[in-house]
Amino acid sequence: MLNTIKAGAILFFALVISRLLPLPANSEPLLGLAVVAPYLTKNNLGLFLPVLVMFVSDMFLPDHGSKLLTYGAIGLAPIISTMLHNKIYTSLFCSWLVWHVLANFGQWYPPFSPEALLFDIRMLVSGLSIVILYDLRRKLWQTAYREV
Repeated sequence: MLNTIKAGAILFFALVISRLLPLPANSEPLLGLAVVAPYLTKNNLGLFLPVLVMFVSDMFLPDHGSKLLTYGAIGLAPIISTMLHNKIYTSLFCSWLVWHVLANFGQWYPPFSPEALLFDIRMLVSGLSIVILYDLRRKLWQTAYREV
């Protein structure tokens, strides 16, 4: 149990730092984590990790004016992933679509405008990298224990 808490704390702080680094906007892997969170934890507390990461890191970032919608979009990703059980790539795309619509609702560039799509495509790519790494790890783990 103590190792799980340590691993969760390391993951939490790594994600907070990833949001604070001077990276291109929307390139942090938070959406990918939100999609795989239901598979990483045995309890429901892990489902709140992505929203908690956003809350803590937003204390150090300038106000972006649409916190409620962006928190809601990230908060819906684990729920979508749970509903589409074992379809993590579909879950990522659906979560990204929800993110794209909610985060851009009422913003300077409306959802599905070329500017908004180009801006949010980085979130899809970074989320895809996390989902691919998780999927590869899961398949390797299954293969290793099946052969033993």
